[in-house]
Amino acid sequence: MQIDAISLLLPGLLPGMYRGIGFHVPDTSSESGRRVVEYLFPGVDAAAYDDFGRAPGLVYISGLIIGDDYRAKGMALEAAFNTPGPGTLIHPWLGPMTVIMEEPGQIYFSDRELRVLRFTAAFKRMTSGGGISGFSSSLGSAISTMVTVASLLSAVVGTRVISSSRGQAVTRSTRVVTEAIGSLTAPADSRRFLPRLKNAIAASAPSTPVALDGLVRSTAALFADVAETPAVSPAAEATIEPAPSPQSLMSMGADLGQILIEASRDAPADADRALLVSAAAHYLAQGSVQLSYAEFTSRQEALSYRRRMTDRLDALGDALDVLVAVTYDAETSAMRRATRALQAAIIAEVNEVVGRLPSVVTFRPERPLDAWMLAQHVFGDTPERIEAGYADIIARNRPRHPSQLPDGDIEVLR
Repeated sequence: MQIDAISLLLPGLLPGMYRGIGFHVPDTSSESGRRVVEYLFPGVDAAAYDDFGRAPGLVYISGLIIGDDYRAKGMALEAAFNTPGPGTLIHPWLGPMTVIMEEPGQIYFSDRELRVLRFTAAFKRMTSGGGISGFSSSLGSAISTMVTVASLLSAVVGTRVISSSRGQAVTRSTRVVTEAIGSLTAPADSRRFLPRLKNAIAASAPSTPVALDGLVRSTAALFADVAETPAVSPAAEATIEPAPSPQSLMSMGADLGQILIEASRDAPADADRALLVSAAAHYLAQGSVQLSYAEFTSRQEALSYRRRMTDRLDALGDALDVLVAVTYDAETSAMRRATRALQAAIIAEVNEVVGRLPSVVTFRPERPLDAWMLAQHVFGDTPERIEAGYADIIARNRPRHPSQLPDGDIEVLR
């Protein structure tokens, strides 16, 4: 998207962008200063002060989106506001910066301003070394970059492809994404998630690449939802809906991205390939968000999820090599860099915790073995762990009866 050229249509307004969503800025302000704490003591007139460093710069933006596709861009902007982690804001005066949402943004529609969307948002600038608790700053930055370049690749289809081919590509790509979601198999702990995902993708029928990107972003954001433990326990009679585990959301996001990558290889036109690759990048990126919240039980489990995500990103890079049209050279190059950065961030994220996780030991008994005897053999030095180890052996190997473990390798979590 050439944001510098947009301002020619609206003299006096400067263009900006947040997570790949372009807009115009009639008004903006920012805060800067130091974090100063004042101490007042009884009987002492002079106050004491402590300097706690530079305050995080707050940036307030009042933006406009004008055009026939203002509703579709509104959906994309809402999905961008709901995306966790830091994002890239291109400020019309201050340039690009890494920010997080200070508070929920507000989006306005009015019957007195047709084809116009207004919004206000407050962003907090993130300096180097800053981060979000439970969310790696490097991983969050890599995910944000991937989401931005994926939206840019989709937006290019709307500006550089003729209208007839563009409309057909959007229709075909929407059908492929819908069928891909319908073919997913939900893990046992996320059966309620899949109907939500199917209802979200069927909520609208996009007719432009921007509308399709907004729909994909809104559905991909569901994979980044984090289930927080409430501070107050629910009532005894309340019905509690179990939230899907981070591993399940990550697996479904990776599988969905792989299905779309494979579909892009057989796409009839480059416009279809660009839209499907963009959608796959969104689902892979948002699924990677769960990596920071997953509680792995063993080193082998953590390494298997790391290998799954990096393999899917390798496939995404191969799909970009198939997209050889000169029209998308700049955007595909940016996505290749974002793909490598996301792979590196995922590897670093897993490597931080894999050394602290227990390892899975494999036994190969020569005769039928009782699960309780095996638990006593492995955890005999720590009797308090025998019962938990016995339960884990049964859950991990699923024997028909605990006294008759199946033939072959028996896995035990040390």
